[in-house]
Amino acid sequence: MKLLFTFISLESATLRESQFKGKYIVSTSELLISRLPLLLLFTYAGINQLGTFDYKNIVGTRGFHKNDKEFDIIGHKDNNYDTDDGSNDMPETFDARNKWFECVSIAHIWNQGICAADWAISVTSAINDRICIKSKKNITAFYSPQKVLSCCDDCGDGCNDGYSGAVWQYWMKRGLVTGGDYGCQPWLIPPCNHTVMDERSPSYMCGKYKSETPRCTLNCYNPNYSKPFLKDISKGIRIDWNCPGMIRNELKKHGPATAIMRVYEDFLTRIYQHVTGKLLGQITVKVIGWGVNRGVQYWLAANSWSTSWGDKGFFKIRHGYNECLFEDYFISGRPVL
Repeated sequence: MKLLFTFISLESATLRESQFKGKYIVSTSELLISRLPLLLLFTYAGINQLGTFDYKNIVGTRGFHKNDKEFDIIGHKDNNYDTDDGSNDMPETFDARNKWFECVSIAHIWNQGICAADWAISVTSAINDRICIKSKKNITAFYSPQKVLSCCDDCGDGCNDGYSGAVWQYWMKRGLVTGGDYGCQPWLIPPCNHTVMDERSPSYMCGKYKSETPRCTLNCYNPNYSKPFLKDISKGIRIDWNCPGMIRNELKKHGPATAIMRVYEDFLTRIYQHVTGKLLGQITVKVIGWGVNRGVQYWLAANSWSTSWGDKGFFKIRHGYNECLFEDYFISGRPVL
């Protein structure tokens, strides 16, 4: 793995506070990246070397454009940057994994395989966390995105793409069932190492083509699970679209939510800020907290590209600038227990 250093130099007093112009060369793509925030951090090349073709198999959140805005199936809410969350009383950092450490689903990173199922997995994962939190850590089972992927016709097209907003609605109407190794419907898509896309590599695990979407099954196909399918279903009572000014309070009180973001060719780990590269699509991720590093505020989120990607599956993205439209689509919900 090649280690690159970021060199920081003061450019102008007219730049935003805590923002400087630094430059470094990403040798793998021969791109000159500039105007980065002040990050005295290392950047690791070789972690996310995915090309445009590779992303087509794993970037799956569907939407459409209107007046350069992204829309989801449940509609669009205009940006609202109110700070009614009591920002002065908010902690500088928050990590749901630490507050509700008994809920192991919060720290769990899914491996979606060669299936563009981020829209199904991230919502299911956030719902899973909220069920555990609402139950006061009494319900710790893993819930499965398989029912959503295969059975929700209004949600999208299985392993090709889908609408994460519709998954929240499906949960309210039809519910989710357990999965994991011991639940009703375990995830059926084979795992894949999303950091190795070269077929010649001994670590290569991925195929050239997307997995076929498994057929819809309205029963518990895990032979070791005895609970009836209908009794295993868990539903939600409400879903909420949270503006950036309210989401931190929601995360702190009720647990992880989801966000939709654009993915570009320069999608990196550490504190991500889009600078250059083609738009490759959209993904849905699970938001678990926020923080600050050397004056740079960030959101903390979980992706579903396995623990070999990013910071063991997690990543940080710049907070307060609606980076990649990350702050347009905070969605959460409340479970029925």
